[in-house]
Amino acid sequence: MPVVKDPRSTEFLRLLRERLPEKRVSHSIFVAEYLSSFARQIGLDHDQAVAAGLLHDLCRTLSNDEMLQRAQEYDLPVGPRQLAKPVLLHGPVAAEEVRRELGIDDEGIYEAIYWHTTGRPELGKLGQALYLADFAEPTRPYAEAAQTRDMLRKVGFKDAMLFATHAKLHYVRNKNADNPEGHAFYLWLQQEYA
Repeated sequence: MPVVKDPRSTEFLRLLRERLPEKRVSHSIFVAEYLSSFARQIGLDHDQAVAAGLLHDLCRTLSNDEMLQRAQEYDLPVGPRQLAKPVLLHGPVAAEEVRRELGIDDEGIYEAIYWHTTGRPELGKLGQALYLADFAEPTRPYAEAAQTRDMLRKVGFKDAMLFATHAKLHYVRNKNADNPEGHAFYLWLQQEYA
């Protein structure tokens, strides 16, 4: 079922267009469409997949000061990495705003949005699927995105998930950045999918 058929999509899209530039809105739509295209195959609810996909970057374009202020207001953990790079808080801040502003009190959606950037050990299936869809939606220009989509079609979700997580870790390492959550997530997936 297309994203626009979801009962609350119109409301979500209106909010995204108020807050985000068109390029980020388009990305969110592509993530939601891509995620919803394989959601049922892996046992996910379509409406949850659409909501998580559309709303995952709701706070992506906040300024550093706004991001830190909202994180403090929502009593979210902020460590040295987040202080140095507040954009890392866009998932947690968006998860809180989805719950508070939109009244979506769904733990799966909250968790998926919160951890969509880094992942974490024991991340639920919706969170894993959002992580993969955000990494590999069809407009992503890097070769690994296309490879992930191809793997999902040909060999399945688990292999595509492992590939996407490894590729993202490699990308972060090449930028000399630290991603302990992502590394722990990848190690957990290796054990979980063994």
